Amino acid sequence: MVLPVPDSAEDEVRIVTQRVEQLGRSLELPEVPTSLTEIQRVVTVFRELRSGVTEDASTKVKSPSGTLSTAEAISVITNGIALAAHFGDGQLRPADVAAGIQGAVVQDRVSDGVVWREYLETVARERDGWGDFYRACREVGA
Repeated sequence: MVLPVPDSAEDEVRIVTQRVEQLGRSLELPEVPTSLTEIQRVVTVFRELRSGVTEDASTKVKSPSGTLSTAEAISVITNGIALAAHFGDGQLRPADVAAGIQGAVVQDRVSDGVVWREYLETVARERDGWGDFYRACREVGA
């Protein structure tokens, strides 16, 4: 069964935030302040790659072979929280979500790898406030 993608980024961020909080409690993860910034970033990346265009409609991007569903965004953030709690400083940071987001995007190493690298270089690198995210994702892919 494939569920529809939420109509707006705000709805998707709300859904991801709620489910991550629920999962964190049920999995008994240590308390990590959920970073709305990282949730918004993951949702933005997924929405842009799904739609083939940036949110401001200024840049066309290639779409990967995977679905990049809301459920996958929840998984990326939950995994990031577990990493931040157990191996980081207790704050969800770009480095905590970088491997998860790359794993969600790159299903086919060759074609999706190209899509991901192009997205990083043409969108993430140029976006204000995304420098740490760009560098973390580049390190994972190196």
